Parts: sequence; structure tokens; C-alpha cells
Amino acid sequence: MLAGTVIAAIGLTAGSLTVASAAAAHGGPGSIEQQAAKVKAQDAFTPANGNAEMNVTVLEDQIKHYYGSASATFPVVGTVTVPSPGSNYARQMKRIVAGAEAFLAAAISHHHGAGKPAVVFDIDDTLLNTYDYEIANQFGYTPASNAVFVNAAAFPAVFNMPALVSFAAGHGYAVFFITGRPQSQAGATITNLASAGYPAPQSGHLFLKPPAPPSYLHCANAPTCTTIEYKSGTRAYIASQGYSIVADFGDQYSDLLGGNAGHQVKIPNPMYYIP
Repeated sequence: MLAGTVIAAIGLTAGSLTVASAAAAHGGPGSIEQQAAKVKAQDAFTPANGNAEMNVTVLEDQIKHYYGSASATFPVVGTVTVPSPGSNYARQMKRIVAGAEAFLAAAISHHHGAGKPAVVFDIDDTLLNTYDYEIANQFGYTPASNAVFVNAAAFPAVFNMPALVSFAAGHGYAVFFITGRPQSQAGATITNLASAGYPAPQSGHLFLKPPAPPSYLHCANAPTCTTIEYKSGTRAYIASQGYSIVADFGDQYSDLLGGNAGHQVKIPNPMYYIP
């Protein structure tokens, strides 16, 4: 099934229900934590009847229908398949961004006191869409093949997200980027963000995964961190620098969990799962 929903508050009054809690009360998707727990259980499930499971090829076809098909040409990788602006994916992203802009506009008008307001964005499949790589590699992944696309800055913008980042910056939010890409890909990441229409990250506002955790990360199995530990720990560090994180945007539940996320916005990504 295609995963991914947005949890967007339409009002910002004390004690008001968010769309998430209202949806849960009516049998909807529930909170980000509940959605993440459901996907984690699905990932760990062992089927007893293969005939009852969706065929992988059929699922891949559904994902292709969801994203649609357009083409683009990038240096090194050449002409590739990218999502169509007329796809269901594009339409869903338009709704998500409209809801996020409404939330951020309301939130900034109510923001008082502690910390400069900030928003946090993941990068891959939150700001830069990797469908071209997934199609080229038949929904597979290796660090080496992925690095070719990363270093070629070969990912287009996720629909409507450049406008959202500009909207946030223009309404007084400090914009931070936290990605699981290795630190060695910083230059290519900045280049791709710029080519996709995003403003350049301010100094100290782009976090890539270092070879070993910095002192502000406390990971259970150091010297490695889980995605949740890395991302939530980095958000905690941002908060310790005098920022109040109002919203966090990510395509994986692990981008959003662990605290210091503010309003959690799940960007749809049915292509892969990072626990």
C-alpha cells in the first residue's frame, strides 16, 4: 500500500484538536507515533500465506502509477524518469504544502518567548525527489550507485517544497536541514539544493551524518547512531542553540520521532523504509 500522510493543524488555539487527534478519534491514521508503530509491525510481520500478499511487481507498478512518468536530463546520469506534475503524488504534495503554509503562518503569529522559531527539513524525498534513482536501480540501493546520482546533483525538487522553504524563511523561521547523507556529500548536496530552487543553507544550518557522532549526540550503540538518535539528537542540539523548533518535515517516520520535532509533517514516500 502507498504510505504517507500529513498531520496538519488547522487552528493554533490552546486545547484545540489537531487533525491527527481528530482523525484518530474517527478511525483515521492517528498520530505519527501510531503510524510509525504500524509500519514497524508490518515490516516485522512474517506472512503465512504468500497468496494473500501483494505481489512485489504489482506494488512497484502501483508506485509508478502514483508518481507518474516524465523525463529530465542531468549531467553524468543522462535522461531519467522523474515524477509527473500531473500525478497523484504531485497533487498530494500540493495539498500537504498548502496545509503546512497555513500552519506555519498561524504558528508564527502565536509564537512568543523562548527561542527563535525554526523549521527542520530532511532532504532526500522530502526536498529532493529520488524517484529517478529508484527507477534506474529497480527500487534497489547501493551506496556506490546512489553516490553517482548524488554527486551529479541529479535529483529534482519535491513538488512545491521550494516554495514552502521560501515561505518559512520569509515568515521569520530559521531553516535547518538534517540529512542522513554522509558528510563527504556536503558539496554535492548544496549544489543540488540550489539547482532545484532552494535557498543556500545558512552557515551551520546544514547537518550531514559525520563518520563518528559529535559530542552532542548520545547514541546507545556509539560510535554508530540510529536514524532516530541522529536526527532527534541533532534537533535537540539546534534547540540548545536558542531555537524553538516549530515544525519538522520528513519522508520517514524516523525523521520525525524522538522529540524536539514540534509539528510533525510526514511527506509521502512509498519507495523505501528507514526504521
